[in-house]
Amino acid sequence: MSEQLHVILVYLQRPAVWQQWLAFLLAVAVAWVLAKALGARTHLNDRVCAWLGLGEDSALRPLLALLGGAVFPVFGLALVWAAEALFRRWSRPAGLLGEWVFLLWLILGYRVAVAILAAWLGEERKRPFRVRLLAPMVGIFATLRVLGLLVDLEALAKVPVLMVSDSPVLLGTLFNTVLVLYFLFAFSWFGQAIAESAVLPSTKADPGMVHAALTIARYAAIVVGVSFALGALGFDTSTVAFISGGLTVALGFGSQQVFSNLVAGVLLLFDQSLRPGDVISVAGELGVVETLSIRATTMRTADNVAVVMPNQSFVTGAIRNYSKNSTGVRLQLPLAVAHAGEPQRLRAIALDAVRDHKMVLAEPSPAVLYTSFGMLPSGKHRTALQITAWLSDPLYMPEVTSELLLAIRDALAEAGMEMV
Repeated sequence: MSEQLHVILVYLQRPAVWQQWLAFLLAVAVAWVLAKALGARTHLNDRVCAWLGLGEDSALRPLLALLGGAVFPVFGLALVWAAEALFRRWSRPAGLLGEWVFLLWLILGYRVAVAILAAWLGEERKRPFRVRLLAPMVGIFATLRVLGLLVDLEALAKVPVLMVSDSPVLLGTLFNTVLVLYFLFAFSWFGQAIAESAVLPSTKADPGMVHAALTIARYAAIVVGVSFALGALGFDTSTVAFISGGLTVALGFGSQQVFSNLVAGVLLLFDQSLRPGDVISVAGELGVVETLSIRATTMRTADNVAVVMPNQSFVTGAIRNYSKNSTGVRLQLPLAVAHAGEPQRLRAIALDAVRDHKMVLAEPSPAVLYTSFGMLPSGKHRTALQITAWLSDPLYMPEVTSELLLAIRDALAEAGMEMV
Protein backbone atom coordinates (compact mmCIF):
# COMPACT_ATOMS: atom_id res chain seq x y z
CA MET A 1 0.00 0.00 0.00
CA SER A 2 2.80 2.42 0.88
CA GLU A 3 4.44 1.74 -2.49
CA GLN A 4 1.23 2.63 -4.31
CA LEU A 5 0.88 5.86 -2.32
CA HIS A 6 4.49 6.74 -3.15
CA VAL A 7 3.79 6.14 -6.86
CA ILE A 8 0.79 8.51 -6.69
CA LEU A 9 2.82 11.27 -5.02
CA VAL A 10 5.63 10.98 -7.53
CA TYR A 11 3.15 10.96 -10.41
CA LEU A 12 1.37 14.09 -9.21
CA GLN A 13 4.64 15.99 -8.79
CA ARG A 14 5.34 15.86 -12.51
CA PRO A 15 4.71 19.30 -14.11
CA ALA A 16 2.99 17.80 -17.15
CA VAL A 17 0.51 16.02 -14.90
CA TRP A 18 -0.60 18.91 -12.72
CA GLN A 19 -0.72 21.24 -15.72
CA GLN A 20 -3.23 18.93 -17.40
CA TRP A 21 -5.10 18.62 -14.09
CA LEU A 22 -5.41 22.39 -13.86
CA ALA A 23 -6.52 22.64 -17.50
CA PHE A 24 -9.20 20.00 -16.95
CA LEU A 25 -10.49 21.57 -13.72
CA LEU A 26 -10.58 24.99 -15.38
CA ALA A 27 -12.54 23.62 -18.33
CA VAL A 28 -15.03 21.92 -16.01
CA ALA A 29 -15.43 25.09 -13.90
CA VAL A 30 -16.08 27.23 -16.99
CA ALA A 31 -18.58 24.68 -18.33
CA TRP A 32 -20.41 24.66 -14.98
CA VAL A 33 -20.56 28.48 -14.88
CA LEU A 34 -21.91 28.59 -18.45
CA ALA A 35 -24.55 25.98 -17.68
CA LYS A 36 -25.62 27.89 -14.58
CA ALA A 37 -25.72 31.16 -16.50
CA LEU A 38 -28.06 29.66 -19.06
CA GLY A 39 -30.28 28.19 -16.35
CA ALA A 40 -30.20 24.92 -18.23
CA ARG A 41 -31.35 22.78 -15.33
CA THR A 42 -34.33 24.81 -14.10
CA HIS A 43 -35.52 28.19 -15.31
CA LEU A 44 -34.59 27.78 -18.96
CA ASN A 45 -36.72 24.65 -19.28
CA ASP A 46 -39.66 26.39 -17.63
CA ARG A 47 -39.34 29.41 -19.89
CA VAL A 48 -39.13 27.26 -23.02
CA CYS A 49 -42.16 25.22 -21.92
CA ALA A 50 -44.11 28.40 -21.24
CA TRP A 51 -43.09 29.88 -24.60
CA LEU A 52 -44.14 26.70 -26.43
CA GLY A 53 -47.33 26.41 -24.37
CA LEU A 54 -46.48 22.95 -23.05
CA GLY A 55 -48.50 21.62 -20.12
CA GLU A 56 -47.19 19.66 -17.14
CA ASP A 57 -48.03 16.33 -18.81
CA SER A 58 -46.56 17.19 -22.21
CA ALA A 59 -44.41 14.48 -23.79
CA LEU A 60 -41.85 17.13 -24.83
CA ARG A 61 -40.99 18.07 -21.26
CA PRO A 62 -38.70 15.04 -20.67
CA LEU A 63 -36.91 15.85 -23.95
CA LEU A 64 -36.29 19.44 -22.81
CA ALA A 65 -35.07 18.15 -19.44
CA LEU A 66 -32.70 15.82 -21.28
CA LEU A 67 -31.33 18.70 -23.36
CA GLY A 68 -30.98 20.88 -20.27
CA GLY A 69 -29.11 18.20 -18.36
CA ALA A 70 -26.71 17.69 -21.28
CA VAL A 71 -25.54 21.33 -21.40
CA PHE A 72 -22.86 21.04 -18.70
CA PRO A 73 -21.15 17.85 -19.95
CA VAL A 74 -21.36 18.99 -23.59
CA PHE A 75 -19.73 22.33 -22.74
CA GLY A 76 -17.15 20.45 -20.69
CA LEU A 77 -16.33 18.09 -23.56
CA ALA A 78 -15.91 20.99 -25.98
CA LEU A 79 -13.62 22.91 -23.61
CA VAL A 80 -11.49 19.87 -22.74
CA TRP A 81 -11.07 19.04 -26.42
CA ALA A 82 -10.05 22.65 -27.04
CA ALA A 83 -7.53 22.48 -24.19
CA GLU A 84 -6.14 19.21 -25.56
CA ALA A 85 -5.70 20.80 -29.00
CA LEU A 86 -3.85 23.75 -27.46
CA PHE A 87 -1.53 21.48 -25.49
CA ARG A 88 -0.68 19.50 -28.62
CA ARG A 89 -0.12 22.69 -30.58
CA TRP A 90 2.32 23.85 -27.91
CA SER A 91 4.07 20.43 -28.09
CA ARG A 92 3.11 19.57 -24.53
CA PRO A 93 1.86 16.17 -23.26
CA ALA A 94 -1.94 15.95 -23.54
CA GLY A 95 -2.67 12.26 -23.06
CA LEU A 96 -4.16 12.77 -19.61
CA LEU A 97 -6.68 15.30 -20.95
CA GLY A 98 -7.86 12.69 -23.44
CA GLU A 99 -8.39 10.24 -20.58
CA TRP A 100 -10.39 12.78 -18.53
CA VAL A 101 -12.92 13.06 -21.37
CA PHE A 102 -14.26 9.72 -20.15
CA LEU A 103 -15.59 11.35 -16.99
CA LEU A 104 -17.59 13.91 -18.94
CA TRP A 105 -19.04 11.20 -21.17
CA LEU A 106 -19.97 9.34 -17.98
CA ILE A 107 -21.76 12.41 -16.60
CA LEU A 108 -23.57 12.86 -19.91
CA GLY A 109 -24.71 9.23 -19.90
CA TYR A 110 -25.83 9.56 -16.27
CA ARG A 111 -27.98 12.61 -17.00
CA VAL A 112 -29.48 10.95 -20.07
CA ALA A 113 -30.40 7.91 -17.94
CA VAL A 114 -31.94 10.17 -15.26
CA ALA A 115 -34.02 11.99 -17.89
CA ILE A 116 -35.24 8.66 -19.31
CA LEU A 117 -36.21 7.49 -15.83
CA ALA A 118 -38.09 10.75 -15.21
CA ALA A 119 -40.00 10.34 -18.48
CA TRP A 120 -40.84 6.72 -17.69
CA LEU A 121 -41.54 6.82 -13.94
CA GLY A 122 -42.09 10.50 -13.16
CA GLU A 123 -40.05 12.93 -11.10
CA GLU A 124 -41.03 11.54 -7.69
CA ARG A 125 -40.54 7.86 -8.44
CA LYS A 126 -37.23 8.31 -10.25
CA ARG A 127 -35.37 9.50 -7.15
CA PRO A 128 -34.88 6.10 -5.43
CA PHE A 129 -33.60 4.60 -8.69
CA ARG A 130 -31.18 7.48 -9.16
CA VAL A 131 -29.90 7.43 -5.57
CA ARG A 132 -29.70 3.67 -5.07
CA LEU A 133 -28.60 2.49 -8.49
CA LEU A 134 -27.44 5.06 -11.04
CA ALA A 135 -25.43 7.38 -8.80
CA PRO A 136 -23.43 4.55 -7.10
CA MET A 137 -22.67 2.95 -10.48
CA VAL A 138 -21.39 6.23 -11.91
CA GLY A 139 -19.37 6.94 -8.77
CA ILE A 140 -17.72 3.51 -8.84
CA PHE A 141 -16.86 3.69 -12.55
CA ALA A 142 -15.41 7.19 -12.13
CA THR A 143 -13.36 6.19 -9.07
CA LEU A 144 -11.91 3.11 -10.77
CA ARG A 145 -11.04 5.12 -13.87
CA VAL A 146 -9.27 7.82 -11.85
CA LEU A 147 -7.36 5.27 -9.77
CA GLY A 148 -6.43 3.41 -12.94
CA LEU A 149 -4.73 6.55 -14.22
CA LEU A 150 -2.71 6.95 -11.03
CA VAL A 151 -1.79 3.44 -9.84
CA ASP A 152 -1.66 -0.15 -10.99
CA LEU A 153 -5.08 -1.51 -10.03
CA GLU A 154 -3.96 -5.13 -10.32
CA ALA A 155 -1.14 -4.54 -7.85
CA LEU A 156 -3.47 -2.60 -5.54
CA ALA A 157 -6.01 -5.44 -5.61
CA LYS A 158 -3.38 -7.86 -4.29
CA VAL A 159 -2.78 -5.87 -1.10
CA PRO A 160 -3.87 -7.96 1.97
CA VAL A 161 -6.18 -6.13 4.35
CA LEU A 162 -7.22 -8.76 6.94
CA MET A 163 -6.86 -12.42 7.90
CA VAL A 164 -9.73 -14.96 7.87
CA SER A 165 -9.05 -18.56 8.96
CA ASP A 166 -5.30 -17.98 8.63
CA SER A 167 -5.78 -16.83 5.03
CA PRO A 168 -5.29 -13.25 3.84
CA VAL A 169 -8.23 -11.38 2.33
CA LEU A 170 -7.02 -9.23 -0.52
CA LEU A 171 -8.23 -5.69 -1.09
CA GLY A 172 -9.58 -6.60 -4.52
CA THR A 173 -11.55 -9.55 -3.12
CA LEU A 174 -13.00 -7.42 -0.35
CA PHE A 175 -13.93 -4.64 -2.77
CA ASN A 176 -15.59 -7.02 -5.23
CA THR A 177 -17.52 -8.74 -2.44
CA VAL A 178 -18.86 -5.47 -1.03
CA LEU A 179 -19.68 -4.30 -4.55
CA VAL A 180 -21.57 -7.49 -5.41
CA LEU A 181 -23.51 -7.38 -2.13
CA TYR A 182 -24.53 -3.75 -2.61
CA PHE A 183 -25.73 -4.26 -6.14
CA LEU A 184 -27.47 -7.49 -5.11
CA PHE A 185 -29.52 -5.44 -2.65
CA ALA A 186 -30.04 -2.64 -5.20
CA PHE A 187 -30.99 -4.85 -8.14
CA SER A 188 -33.29 -7.04 -6.03
CA TRP A 189 -35.14 -3.91 -4.92
CA PHE A 190 -35.03 -2.55 -8.49
CA GLY A 191 -36.46 -5.76 -9.94
CA GLN A 192 -39.31 -5.85 -7.43
CA ALA A 193 -40.14 -2.17 -7.98
CA ILE A 194 -40.16 -2.55 -11.77
CA ALA A 195 -42.28 -5.70 -11.63
CA GLU A 196 -44.85 -4.07 -9.35
CA SER A 197 -45.03 -0.69 -11.09
CA ALA A 198 -44.53 -1.56 -14.76
CA VAL A 199 -45.26 -5.25 -15.35
CA LEU A 200 -48.00 -5.98 -12.82
CA PRO A 201 -50.56 -3.38 -14.08
CA SER A 202 -50.57 -5.03 -17.52
CA THR A 203 -51.38 -8.49 -16.12
CA LYS A 204 -54.38 -10.00 -14.33
CA ALA A 205 -52.33 -11.36 -11.45
CA ASP A 206 -53.43 -10.64 -7.89
CA PRO A 207 -51.32 -7.65 -6.72
CA GLY A 208 -51.12 -8.85 -3.12
CA MET A 209 -49.87 -12.32 -3.99
CA VAL A 210 -47.38 -10.93 -6.48
CA HIS A 211 -46.07 -8.47 -3.88
CA ALA A 212 -45.72 -11.29 -1.33
CA ALA A 213 -43.91 -13.59 -3.77
CA LEU A 214 -41.54 -10.84 -4.94
CA THR A 215 -40.72 -9.76 -1.40
CA ILE A 216 -39.95 -13.29 -0.24
CA ALA A 217 -37.88 -13.90 -3.39
CA ARG A 218 -35.91 -10.70 -2.78
CA TYR A 219 -35.04 -11.66 0.79
CA ALA A 220 -34.15 -15.19 -0.30
CA ALA A 221 -31.80 -13.82 -2.97
CA ILE A 222 -30.16 -11.56 -0.39
CA VAL A 223 -29.62 -14.46 2.03
CA VAL A 224 -28.09 -16.63 -0.70
CA GLY A 225 -25.91 -13.74 -1.87
CA VAL A 226 -24.61 -13.07 1.64
CA SER A 227 -23.76 -16.76 2.05
CA PHE A 228 -21.75 -16.78 -1.18
CA ALA A 229 -20.07 -13.52 -0.19
CA LEU A 230 -18.91 -14.97 3.13
CA GLY A 231 -17.60 -18.01 1.29
CA ALA A 232 -15.70 -15.78 -1.16
CA LEU A 233 -14.02 -14.00 1.77
CA GLY A 234 -12.74 -17.31 3.10
CA PHE A 235 -15.31 -18.06 5.79
CA ASP A 236 -16.20 -21.71 6.22
CA THR A 237 -19.90 -21.90 5.35
CA SER A 238 -20.52 -24.77 7.78
CA THR A 239 -18.90 -22.73 10.55
CA VAL A 240 -20.99 -19.73 9.59
CA ALA A 241 -24.14 -21.86 9.72
CA PHE A 242 -23.17 -23.23 13.15
CA ILE A 243 -22.41 -19.77 14.53
CA SER A 244 -25.62 -18.38 13.02
CA GLY A 245 -27.62 -21.14 14.68
CA GLY A 246 -26.05 -20.42 18.03
CA LEU A 247 -26.62 -16.70 17.66
CA THR A 248 -30.23 -17.35 16.70
CA VAL A 249 -30.84 -19.31 19.90
CA ALA A 250 -29.00 -16.75 22.01
CA LEU A 251 -30.75 -13.79 20.45
CA GLY A 252 -34.11 -15.52 20.52
CA PHE A 253 -34.47 -14.93 24.25
CA GLY A 254 -33.44 -11.28 24.11
CA SER A 255 -35.00 -10.38 20.78
CA GLN A 256 -38.33 -12.17 20.78
CA GLN A 257 -40.15 -9.11 19.50
CA VAL A 258 -37.82 -8.83 16.49
CA PHE A 259 -38.36 -12.43 15.46
CA SER A 260 -42.08 -12.14 16.15
CA ASN A 261 -42.24 -9.22 13.73
CA LEU A 262 -40.36 -11.22 11.09
CA VAL A 263 -42.77 -14.14 11.38
CA ALA A 264 -45.73 -11.75 11.40
CA GLY A 265 -44.37 -10.11 8.25
CA VAL A 266 -44.27 -13.43 6.42
CA LEU A 267 -47.84 -14.20 7.54
CA LEU A 268 -49.11 -10.81 6.39
CA LEU A 269 -47.43 -11.20 3.01
CA PHE A 270 -49.12 -14.52 2.35
CA ASP A 271 -52.55 -14.31 4.02
CA GLN A 272 -53.33 -11.00 2.24
CA SER A 273 -55.06 -9.42 5.23
CA LEU A 274 -53.12 -6.25 4.39
CA ARG A 275 -52.02 -4.94 1.01
CA PRO A 276 -50.29 -1.77 -0.17
CA GLY A 277 -52.99 0.80 -0.85
CA ASP A 278 -55.44 -0.48 1.79
CA VAL A 279 -57.13 2.12 3.98
CA ILE A 280 -56.90 0.91 7.58
CA SER A 281 -57.48 2.10 11.12
CA VAL A 282 -55.19 0.74 13.83
CA ALA A 283 -54.26 2.05 17.28
CA GLY A 284 -56.41 5.12 16.68
CA GLU A 285 -54.64 5.99 13.40
CA LEU A 286 -56.40 6.11 10.03
CA GLY A 287 -54.24 5.92 6.92
CA VAL A 288 -53.15 4.14 3.75
CA VAL A 289 -50.71 1.22 3.74
CA GLU A 290 -47.68 2.31 1.71
CA THR A 291 -45.18 -0.51 2.12
CA LEU A 292 -45.40 -3.95 3.66
CA SER A 293 -41.97 -5.35 4.47
CA ILE A 294 -40.82 -8.38 6.39
CA ARG A 295 -40.29 -6.44 9.64
CA ALA A 296 -42.62 -3.45 9.68
CA THR A 297 -45.49 -1.84 7.81
CA THR A 298 -45.50 1.82 6.81
CA MET A 299 -48.83 3.64 6.85
CA ARG A 300 -49.35 7.24 5.72
CA THR A 301 -52.06 9.13 7.61
CA ALA A 302 -54.38 11.82 6.31
CA ASP A 303 -51.96 14.37 7.84
CA ASN A 304 -49.26 13.06 5.44
CA VAL A 305 -47.32 11.53 8.34
CA ALA A 306 -45.59 8.19 7.76
CA VAL A 307 -46.24 5.81 10.67
CA VAL A 308 -43.99 2.74 10.85
CA MET A 309 -45.64 -0.02 12.88
CA PRO A 310 -44.21 -3.44 13.77
CA ASN A 311 -45.91 -6.31 11.95
CA GLN A 312 -46.77 -8.06 15.19
CA SER A 313 -49.32 -5.37 16.03
CA PHE A 314 -51.29 -6.29 12.90
CA VAL A 315 -51.29 -10.02 13.66
CA THR A 316 -52.10 -9.95 17.38
CA GLY A 317 -54.30 -6.85 17.47
CA ALA A 318 -57.56 -5.83 15.83
CA ILE A 319 -57.45 -3.59 12.77
CA ARG A 320 -60.12 -2.07 10.57
CA ASN A 321 -59.51 -2.56 6.87
CA TYR A 322 -61.82 -0.31 4.89
CA SER A 323 -60.50 -1.59 1.58
CA LYS A 324 -60.85 -5.32 2.19
CA ASN A 325 -64.10 -5.67 0.25
CA SER A 326 -64.61 -2.28 -1.39
CA THR A 327 -63.40 1.30 -1.24
CA GLY A 328 -66.68 2.62 0.18
CA VAL A 329 -67.23 3.04 3.91
CA ARG A 330 -70.40 3.81 5.89
CA LEU A 331 -70.49 6.96 7.99
CA GLN A 332 -72.96 7.16 10.90
CA LEU A 333 -74.12 10.46 12.40
CA PRO A 334 -76.27 10.43 15.56
CA LEU A 335 -78.38 13.61 15.94
CA ALA A 336 -81.01 14.99 18.26
CA VAL A 337 -83.30 17.72 16.87
CA ALA A 338 -85.89 19.99 18.47
CA HIS A 339 -88.86 20.73 16.21
CA ALA A 340 -92.54 21.59 16.26
CA GLY A 341 -93.78 18.07 15.56
CA GLU A 342 -92.84 17.38 11.92
CA PRO A 343 -90.70 14.19 11.96
CA GLN A 344 -91.28 13.43 8.26
CA ARG A 345 -90.18 16.92 7.23
CA LEU A 346 -87.18 16.60 9.53
CA ARG A 347 -86.21 13.36 7.79
CA ALA A 348 -86.50 14.93 4.31
CA ILE A 349 -84.39 17.96 5.28
CA ALA A 350 -81.60 15.77 6.68
CA LEU A 351 -81.62 13.49 3.61
CA ASP A 352 -81.41 16.41 1.18
CA ALA A 353 -78.47 17.91 3.05
CA VAL A 354 -76.59 14.59 3.02
CA ARG A 355 -77.27 13.83 -0.65
CA ASP A 356 -75.92 17.19 -1.76
CA HIS A 357 -72.42 16.41 -0.53
CA LYS A 358 -70.06 15.48 -3.38
CA MET A 359 -68.32 12.64 -1.53
CA VAL A 360 -71.51 10.84 -0.49
CA LEU A 361 -72.28 7.90 -2.78
CA ALA A 362 -75.66 7.61 -4.44
CA GLU A 363 -75.51 3.82 -4.06
CA PRO A 364 -75.91 2.62 -1.38
CA SER A 365 -78.23 5.52 -0.78
CA PRO A 366 -78.19 7.59 2.46
CA ALA A 367 -80.74 6.71 5.12
CA VAL A 368 -82.31 8.37 8.17
CA LEU A 369 -83.54 6.17 11.02
CA TYR A 370 -85.58 7.33 14.02
CA THR A 371 -84.12 6.06 17.31
CA SER A 372 -86.30 7.83 19.91
CA PHE A 373 -89.01 10.48 20.43
CA GLY A 374 -89.56 12.80 23.38
CA MET A 375 -90.57 16.23 24.61
CA LEU A 376 -88.43 19.12 25.78
CA PRO A 377 -89.27 21.45 28.72
CA SER A 378 -89.86 24.20 26.17
CA GLY A 379 -92.77 22.22 24.69
CA LYS A 380 -90.95 21.28 21.49
CA HIS A 381 -90.63 17.74 20.23
CA ARG A 382 -87.23 16.04 20.55
CA THR A 383 -86.39 13.42 17.92
CA ALA A 384 -83.19 11.35 17.92
CA LEU A 385 -81.94 10.27 14.49
CA GLN A 386 -79.27 7.99 13.06
CA ILE A 387 -78.06 9.23 9.66
CA THR A 388 -76.05 6.79 7.54
CA ALA A 389 -74.13 7.72 4.39
CA TRP A 390 -71.59 5.87 2.24
CA LEU A 391 -68.39 7.69 1.35
CA SER A 392 -66.13 7.14 -1.63
CA ASP A 393 -62.88 7.62 0.34
CA PRO A 394 -62.51 6.52 3.99
CA LEU A 395 -59.60 8.91 4.58
CA TYR A 396 -61.95 11.89 4.42
CA MET A 397 -64.36 10.67 7.11
CA PRO A 398 -63.47 13.41 9.65
CA GLU A 399 -63.77 16.21 7.06
CA VAL A 400 -67.03 14.85 5.61
CA THR A 401 -68.48 14.40 9.10
CA SER A 402 -67.79 18.05 9.91
CA GLU A 403 -69.18 19.29 6.59
CA LEU A 404 -72.34 17.17 6.88
CA LEU A 405 -73.03 18.36 10.41
CA LEU A 406 -72.67 21.98 9.32
CA ALA A 407 -74.88 21.46 6.24
CA ILE A 408 -77.60 19.73 8.29
CA ARG A 409 -77.47 22.42 10.96
CA ASP A 410 -77.91 25.20 8.36
CA ALA A 411 -80.76 23.34 6.65
CA LEU A 412 -82.54 22.78 9.96
CA ALA A 413 -82.10 26.43 10.96
CA GLU A 414 -83.80 27.56 7.72
CA ALA A 415 -86.74 25.29 8.61
CA GLY A 416 -87.05 26.64 12.17
CA MET A 417 -85.48 23.54 13.76
CA GLU A 418 -82.29 23.15 15.81
CA MET A 419 -79.93 20.47 17.06
CA VAL A 420 -79.95 19.67 20.77
